[in-house]
Amino acid sequence: MNSRKTLKKVSSAQFVHRWLMLLLAIPIFIWGLTGSYFVLMDIGFIRSDHIAMERADKISASAVKYPIAKVYQSFPEARKITLTMLNTQLVYQVKLTDQSLLIDAVSGQRLAAISKSQAEQISQSFQHQQSISPTAKIQFIGLLNDKTPLEQLPSELAARHLPVWRVVFDDIGQSTLYISAQTGEVVTRRHEYWRLFDLFWKWHIMDYDDGESIDNQLLFYTAIASFIAVFAGGVLVWQRRKRYC
Repeated sequence: MNSRKTLKKVSSAQFVHRWLMLLLAIPIFIWGLTGSYFVLMDIGFIRSDHIAMERADKISASAVKYPIAKVYQSFPEARKITLTMLNTQLVYQVKLTDQSLLIDAVSGQRLAAISKSQAEQISQSFQHQQSISPTAKIQFIGLLNDKTPLEQLPSELAARHLPVWRVVFDDIGQSTLYISAQTGEVVTRRHEYWRLFDLFWKWHIMDYDDGESIDNQLLFYTAIASFIAVFAGGVLVWQRRKRYC
């Protein structure tokens, strides 16, 4: 009688473990593959820390002719005002609620939007830090704005940054800079290894939409099923312990 009960328990644990592991084989493989990529790749490289300005120009206080107080008087609703060098020109970057703009820090005049040639000059200051290919050249440069069809807008760019100049380099990672057409600042940086990281992240957390819901039901129930499969395997090992002694 006891032997029959034992055999029944062993068969139940084996059945649960076998069929759950067959069902979970693909997600477990994906977890292992994507997790290995996260561990093996340097996170600083993935975040494009290597795509940085070659040098930062020092700003002399005497060069500022238009005081920042006047900028605040003209734009009291400004959320942020930054004094910076835009190529060789000293400017204020003024961020308002619904838009951003540039003010000449010498004359106080409002500047026009960033042109294609200016965007190209800005991107050149980042070129020598492309890491993989120090001689990387601009492969493509184009403007993305509110009139750009949604299917042509890259998913890696948030709509709040529009309009932007998209600058793509010809290096192995297809390094891409998104330069604000309003302020000239780089709002987003991407390359193929980062894009692959984003894709693997979606697979890893099993959120195949935008990859942001880490607590989605598919991941939850798959994790529960995995725990049950492992627990059943542990029971199976315990029941068969005499075979391994």
